[in-house]
Amino acid sequence: MAQSSVTEAGANTAEAFWKSIAWGMSLESATVGVLVVTLVILYFLSLARERKDLPPGPLPWPVVGNLVDLASGGLPHIFLTKLASKYGGLMYLRLGSKPCIVISSAAAAKEMFRKSNEANFSSKNKGLFIEIISDNYRTLAHSPYGPHWRQLRRFVTSELFSPKRHASYQNAREDELRNMMRVLSEDCAKGDALKNLKSWFRELNANLMTKMLFNKSGDACREERMELEQSFEAILTTSMKSAVGDYIPSLRFITKLQGVDRAFKDLRDLWIQIGGKFMELEERRTSRADDHKQFQPDFVDLILAEPLDNGKPMSDTTLALQIMEFLFAGTDTGATVSEWAVAEVIGNPQVLKQAREELDAVVGGDRLMQESDIPNLPFLEAIVKEAFRLHPPVAVTLNRLAVEPAEAWGYTIPAGSQLTVNMYAIHRDPEVYENPDEFNPQRFIDRPEVNHLSGFDSYELIPFGLGRRMCPGANLGNTMVSLMLGNLIHSFDWSLPNEQSLESFRRDNKEERFGVMSTRKEPLVLVARPRDNVASC
Repeated sequence: MAQSSVTEAGANTAEAFWKSIAWGMSLESATVGVLVVTLVILYFLSLARERKDLPPGPLPWPVVGNLVDLASGGLPHIFLTKLASKYGGLMYLRLGSKPCIVISSAAAAKEMFRKSNEANFSSKNKGLFIEIISDNYRTLAHSPYGPHWRQLRRFVTSELFSPKRHASYQNAREDELRNMMRVLSEDCAKGDALKNLKSWFRELNANLMTKMLFNKSGDACREERMELEQSFEAILTTSMKSAVGDYIPSLRFITKLQGVDRAFKDLRDLWIQIGGKFMELEERRTSRADDHKQFQPDFVDLILAEPLDNGKPMSDTTLALQIMEFLFAGTDTGATVSEWAVAEVIGNPQVLKQAREELDAVVGGDRLMQESDIPNLPFLEAIVKEAFRLHPPVAVTLNRLAVEPAEAWGYTIPAGSQLTVNMYAIHRDPEVYENPDEFNPQRFIDRPEVNHLSGFDSYELIPFGLGRRMCPGANLGNTMVSLMLGNLIHSFDWSLPNEQSLESFRRDNKEERFGVMSTRKEPLVLVARPRDNVASC
């Protein structure tokens, strides 16, 4: 009897013990649950206060903000366009700790870059890649808006891109075009008519840029030009590497652990090396000193002598990176748009037929199309505009900065905001363009007043950027795309390789490669044959 009582008492004690443990655990769980709910409520209350006067946008995650959404969304310009269809043409994201305003409609672009805001938005966003590749923000594309940038911009515009300079290089443009048309004709004569057009466009543009910058023919820089093309592929991939420390400063160590900063520095060193080969600085300094009477300065000589960096000439390092910046912008962007343009025309036989009829009527059959023909070729001009609309070289720019707080449509734009201009979305704005995904040059025949070379007026078509930071070489780029496209349509018949069907070609033509530029996923390869009774060189 006593033994039974002891056993029963022990069981009761054990039961009480486990009940107390279970009660304690449930109390702890309840406490944790209440704490989590409280923190979530506080986070969303804080978020609501923070976003009170900001444009609409998706809710950010704690710490990382909307970086997770962007990282998992595929091609950035397409993902941001889908978001804009829900949140509107002016959208707010938070990238880590950095506020970001995404501009995705023509009306939003016009509002954001109105006169009272434009100067405030003329500086560039900073980041590790830009810092390294621009020699600490010293080159034209990446300098902060201010005295250094204005002086450099004036000099470059005057010596490279002014109307007078543009006219002075007309013979050089037509000579280089004639040479490359001859190369294409000779390939056809040898039966080697399968052409990678991106490479052809790049070579032609690179030849012209070497003439403008160094007064050298393409043959004189063949080795450097091959290295230049290889470096283009490097920058298209390296620049897309994520430097998470740009957005979450406390995680800068991850950038180093991933080797991202080393990759950026390797690309910078490659650019300095190639730029140095092109410029031959020691040789030109020696020849200038030895024979100053016979010395004929080119652009590099002029910029070497100009006090553009706090009253001093550019350092050799900055100059090499600046020259490579010009070569990249003047070569690859035009080649990218031209490749897309040819693909769109080949995929639309009626457009090809109409363009060729116009060219035959204006140019005839005994010569190449020339720059003087362009004003008389409105349908070709409409094709070029439509190509720039559907395929701007840089579909989404991440590099504008709001230096001071601003206001747009009643919303607050915080100081320090990154301004992202989604040209892909703006150029497909359904409020402006009917059937915006369709390649239809007729839309610009009906609206010839749309000026894609302005940067201040036609906000619905801005392939060269906006405001005072728009590309200074816009006129040159447009001229080269028009010349290359017009002559290829006029002088050659084009067909698809390997008996590919037109439907299959059109389907493939929509595929893009992930990168800083909107390039085709696969290079455009076509079969060329000179047209009968039409000059091809």
